[in-house]
Amino acid sequence: MTKKSFFFGIPVLVPALIFGLVIAGCASTPTGDPAAAEAAAQSAADINAIKAGSAQLKGAQVKIVGGFVDIANGLTVPLGVTLDVTAEGAALGLHDSALTVNGIVNAGPWHIRLEDNASWGTITGSGTIYLKGKGSLLGVEGNKNVALRKLTLDGVTLVGLKDNDQPLATVNKGGEFVLKSGAITGNNITGSGWVDSGGVKVNEGGAFTMEGGEISGNSAASTDEDNAAGGGISVWNGSFTMTGGTISNNSAEKGGGVFIARGAVFIMEDGTISGNTVSKGGGGVDAANENTTFTMKGGKILGNTAGGDGGGVHIWEGAAFTMESGAISGNTAQWGGGVHVAQSTFTLKGGRIQGGADSDGFAKNTDSEDTGALHVYKCWPKWGTGGTYTKGGKSQPAGSNIFAEDWTGTGDTLIAVPKQ
Repeated sequence: MTKKSFFFGIPVLVPALIFGLVIAGCASTPTGDPAAAEAAAQSAADINAIKAGSAQLKGAQVKIVGGFVDIANGLTVPLGVTLDVTAEGAALGLHDSALTVNGIVNAGPWHIRLEDNASWGTITGSGTIYLKGKGSLLGVEGNKNVALRKLTLDGVTLVGLKDNDQPLATVNKGGEFVLKSGAITGNNITGSGWVDSGGVKVNEGGAFTMEGGEISGNSAASTDEDNAAGGGISVWNGSFTMTGGTISNNSAEKGGGVFIARGAVFIMEDGTISGNTVSKGGGGVDAANENTTFTMKGGKILGNTAGGDGGGVHIWEGAAFTMESGAISGNTAQWGGGVHVAQSTFTLKGGRIQGGADSDGFAKNTDSEDTGALHVYKCWPKWGTGGTYTKGGKSQPAGSNIFAEDWTGTGDTLIAVPKQ
């Protein structure tokens, strides 16, 4: 069996069974950086050892020319090497193994994924993977072979498209996506009708854990008003746990940093959501629909901007927000610079919705209607069971709306429930 290969750009026919030896011979007189060319030759040899004749070599570039390469023992893309996985039918399959990217990978949509029988895969290193072509770069979900499957990104940067129609990473039922470090960036999705999730989308039954890294510079935009949400992340009846990292400089109409809806659960234990912008509500976090919950146990929501409600956090349509710790400060909106609650439930157990600078130097939340850090609308305020609820050291009277400049929770205090 023979196939076409490239000997420094010159097509030749080589026997598939000795392709790895031919590659090694090419590496002895490379063009460009000798070390990079030698590393590329080794990567190509590794690929061809997995599936004979599946990779071509040219200098410090390796191209998978067809077929599914099942990586059961791991694969490394060294510094200075570019791996191309854009050809039709070409793909890398992680099979309970790691893809180490210290160089560059160019990949088509879904051309890097878990092999059908794999339960986990890790993409690690210090390099960059560029999406080439509209669609999701990565995805994870359960299947008929393995019900629960996990994909981890650790150190690598994912770069999307300026004009895409899908999130950069998608998590479906039975899938868990973990961001340990690295970045998800540069993916701008546009379209008509409903558009959401520039960075990561979590669908029903999926789970996303952010331990570190960053999700930044992503956006969602629609030609139809009020139909774009989740510049950085959107979660639909799935779960999102944030224990570190930064979600910053993303944009949409609603939920610049994070948008959650339809029974989604978002738990923020640490990390920062900052510098995100929306034209409507929820510069940092936007939560909608009954059974949708956001619990803030730590971390910071800082410097986000909303053209409408809730510069930091917007809770509406029966969603619930419980703040146990952390800080919401320096956010800006038309109503509720820090938090805006509309026909929903808000419980303040601890933490602070900043109304003025403190020893940490956080800026206060502001809004154009002078309602201060917290605006509760169309809710019945209630004072809970044993906690205190203060503004300037004084307990506040109940009313149909609450306008406050500074709120500090010091107990289990229910602030607002929807009007019946």
